[in-house]
Amino acid sequence: MSKLLMSTFIFLRGFFIILLFLVVGKVISAQLPIIFPGSIIGLILLFFSLTTGLIKLKWVFTTADFLLKYMVILFIPLAVGLINYFDLLMDDWVVILFSLFFGSFVTMFSVGHLFQFLNKRYRG
Repeated sequence: MSKLLMSTFIFLRGFFIILLFLVVGKVISAQLPIIFPGSIIGLILLFFSLTTGLIKLKWVFTTADFLLKYMVILFIPLAVGLINYFDLLMDDWVVILFSLFFGSFVTMFSVGHLFQFLNKRYRG
């Protein structure tokens, strides 16, 4: 019973830390004069907290691993909701496909070059 209680505590601790950063990000986003997603702000704050050691990785690892493992399930309502906009999607399918492929290409190109730059810089 003690192991179950400890596992539950570890999971909830990670969940509340992640949730805290989400809420802080949403509050900051609401105060900004521009529109910027609060979840991204919270993610950036969590990243900096992890890299500086303010938050220990072991505190959030179990929860983050669980959430990443089952992330696909969280997108099912979004995919089902797209059915409501089927006519709009069919009208603009060329633009959607172009932006999908172009955006993916730019992202892969940027990440690849950033990786090569950082790899050269830190590996010598």
